Amino acid sequence: MKQRLNYFAFMWHAILLSITATFTEVNTILPAMIIKVGGNEFHIGILTSIMVGIPLISQLLFAGFLHSRPRKKPYLILGINLRVVALGLISLTILSIPRFTLTQALLLIYGELLLFTVSGAFAGVSYIDIIGKSFTPDVRQSLFLNKQVISSSGILVSALITREILKRVGYPDNYFTLFIAATIALFVASAGFYMLRETVVTGDSEQPTLLATLKSIPDRIKADSNLRYYIIVANLLGVGLVLLPFYVSFAKAQYTLEPKLIGNLLLIQIGGMIISSFLWKRLVPKHGFKGILYILSVLGAVLPFLAFMFGTFLPVSAYLAVFFLSGMMLSAQRVTAEAVLVEISSDKDRALYSGILGTFNLTVALLPFIAGALISRFGYVPLFTIAVISPLIGNRFISKLNCPVDKK
Repeated sequence: MKQRLNYFAFMWHAILLSITATFTEVNTILPAMIIKVGGNEFHIGILTSIMVGIPLISQLLFAGFLHSRPRKKPYLILGINLRVVALGLISLTILSIPRFTLTQALLLIYGELLLFTVSGAFAGVSYIDIIGKSFTPDVRQSLFLNKQVISSSGILVSALITREILKRVGYPDNYFTLFIAATIALFVASAGFYMLRETVVTGDSEQPTLLATLKSIPDRIKADSNLRYYIIVANLLGVGLVLLPFYVSFAKAQYTLEPKLIGNLLLIQIGGMIISSFLWKRLVPKHGFKGILYILSVLGAVLPFLAFMFGTFLPVSAYLAVFFLSGMMLSAQRVTAEAVLVEISSDKDRALYSGILGTFNLTVALLPFIAGALISRFGYVPLFTIAVISPLIGNRFISKLNCPVDKK
C-alpha cells in the first residue's frame, strides 16, 4: 500500500511538472524570451548556465547538509515551494518588462531564474534519495519509464497550448501567461509530495560539515569506479545537451524566428520525446539503462552535424528534423539521469552521490558560458565540432559502467 501510494505521488508530480517544464522550456521558450527582451547568444549562454550548470554545482552544498538527515521529505517540499515563488516573481517581472532597461530586465530575470533552479537543486537531492529508497528495483524501473511516458503526454498537451498562446497573444502578455500558468501547475504538483510516505534510513550519527564532505569526495570517487565512470560519461554527453538551446539561436540566424516557428520547434521536439518514450519501454527490459546511454551518445554526435548541414543548406522544414531528434535526446537523458544514479548508489549515500555528480559535471556548468563566447567570436562550427567528438569518446566509458538493472 505504501509503495502504491508513493508511486501515485511521483506520477502526479510528473504529469503536472511536465506542464510547468513546457511553459518554461529551457531549450526553446526561455532562449526565445531572452532574444525577445533584446539579448543575444552570450545572454543565452548565461541563461543555460543558470538553468543547467549552477544547480548541479550547488547540489554539493545541499548534499552535505542533507546527507545525514534521516527524513528528506520536509526539505523536498520546501524546495518545491521556493520554486513556485520564483515562477510567480518571474511572471510579475515579465508583465512589467516595458518599464525596465535591457540590463535591468535581464538581471531581474536571471536572479529569479537562479532562485528557481537553485531551489530545484535543493529539492532534487531529496527527490533522488526518496525515489531510490521507496521502491523495489523492478517497480523503480517501471516508475522511471512510465514517468517519462506520462510526462511526454503532458508536455504534448501543454505544448499545443503554448503554441496557441505564443501565436495569439502579444508580447509580453504571452510570456506572462505561460509563466503564471506554470506557477499554478507547479503549486498543484507539489500536492503529490505531501502524500509521500517516506522510508527513514539512518545515516551518519553526526552531520558532516561542508569541509568534511569536500574532503571525502576524492576517496569516494577513487573507491567507486561506477561513480568515476559515470562522472566522465555525464561530462562527455553533457556537451550535446548544453548545445540544445543554441539550436534556437542558430535557427534565428538562418531563418526568421517568428512566434509560430518557435511553437513548431517545440511541438516537433515533444513529438520526438513521446515516440522515444515508448521505445525506451521496449529497450530497457532487454538492454538496461546503459543501452539508452549508448543511444544518447549516438544522438549527441549526430545532432550537431545535422543541425549545421540542414540549417546551412536546407529550408526550415528540414531543420525541424533536428528538433525531433533533440526531443529523443532529451527523453533519453531524462530517463537515464535519475535511473543510473539511483542504481549505482546505496540508500545511505545517494544524496551525497547526487552532490558529487553535480559538482564534477563541469561541462554542463561551464560550457554554456564558453559556448556563448565561442559563437559570438568564431561562429558555430568550432562548438558543433566539439559536440560531435565528445559523445563518441563517451561510448568507451559507458561500456565500463555496471548498472545492476542491466540485462546481460
